[in-house]
Amino acid sequence: MKIAVTFFKNKKENKIYKRISNKTTGSLNSINNQVCKIKNYQIVAVLILSIAIVMNSNNIICLATNISKINNLDITKENIIALNGIANSKNYTYTQIEQKEEIKIEDTTRQDFIAMDELAELYKEQAVFKNITSEDIKIIAETSSYQKINVCGVDITNYSTNRNIDFAAILNGENTVFEKGKDEVLLYTTHTSESYANSEKYQFEYTSPRRTTDGRYNMLAISSTLASNLNNKGINTVCSLTPHDYGEYNSAYSNSRRTMEALINENSNISISIDVHRDAIEDLEFAPKTNLKGYDVASLMFVMGIGYDGEENPYYAENLKLALELQILANKVYPGLFRPMIIRNSIYNQDLKSNSFLVEVGASGNTIDEAEIATRCLANLLNLIFKD
Repeated sequence: MKIAVTFFKNKKENKIYKRISNKTTGSLNSINNQVCKIKNYQIVAVLILSIAIVMNSNNIICLATNISKINNLDITKENIIALNGIANSKNYTYTQIEQKEEIKIEDTTRQDFIAMDELAELYKEQAVFKNITSEDIKIIAETSSYQKINVCGVDITNYSTNRNIDFAAILNGENTVFEKGKDEVLLYTTHTSESYANSEKYQFEYTSPRRTTDGRYNMLAISSTLASNLNNKGINTVCSLTPHDYGEYNSAYSNSRRTMEALINENSNISISIDVHRDAIEDLEFAPKTNLKGYDVASLMFVMGIGYDGEENPYYAENLKLALELQILANKVYPGLFRPMIIRNSIYNQDLKSNSFLVEVGASGNTIDEAEIATRCLANLLNLIFKD
């Protein structure tokens, strides 16, 4: 394997995309994306460190990102690819986004959904997360690359350079009250084309390994099912059906950032923002799951961006508080549902709104069936922290 390092200037093509989205009411319509070109181009010279990993003459992975915080990280294929997850909002590449297909919403009276509801009914009281002390927080392991922590039973792998996060102060802070009929949940999909393994119920063609631009079988379908499940609980949602990685995967975060900004500006009642993903691990057969009441359920995982020098996240504490509360709840309601939380020196658009998080619903080896049940579990957890 050869690693080529080059410097280049990036031109930002001045195209404006008009995003059209709707509030979900149990059914979602097909959304078109309209592109508006401006005659004059504004050329922005941006000096970017580009790393190209040359696997062979026919396969080049080219990453464009801000790696100023690389520090002492080993220059390996895995670590360089991991750096591409750093969403630098200043590095925009605008690409045309194709029209998506109409999405069908599943019946929310399914027996597997009802089974997940029954487990949630056993824990009806709204959770109160107070009086957390240092005894509730344990450092399990620490190296130059990561820190493994357990916070009130929640396992966390902290890859960020901030090793002094005051989890007790975060959890003991003032609780945000979410109200049904008032507070809305924003759902969008940065890596829209991510998909799952075929199952007996869902048979479809891939456009690339475990990815598809068919909205019935990628993260648009999973996000839409989550929206439907939240609506079923009386929680209002704003669900964006705009795909963000069709055509050029490396533009996804800058594309979804503009979608999120527009929707937040248009909808003043948005109180929680969720970026719906699935794990993009290289092993396409990796299928993390747990069994709840006889049903296989795709595992969930929170990925939190704490920010870094030059790209701060002013909301990281509020975001971590919400994610921790939900995962603490899940350990009681759905034991084994969550994988360890991940914290990185990244943004993931979580600096645009408080109470934002990225959730990975299973991995490429899971099925859509398993992912759908997981969205019902997440909807029930959110329902427990919303007031009627």
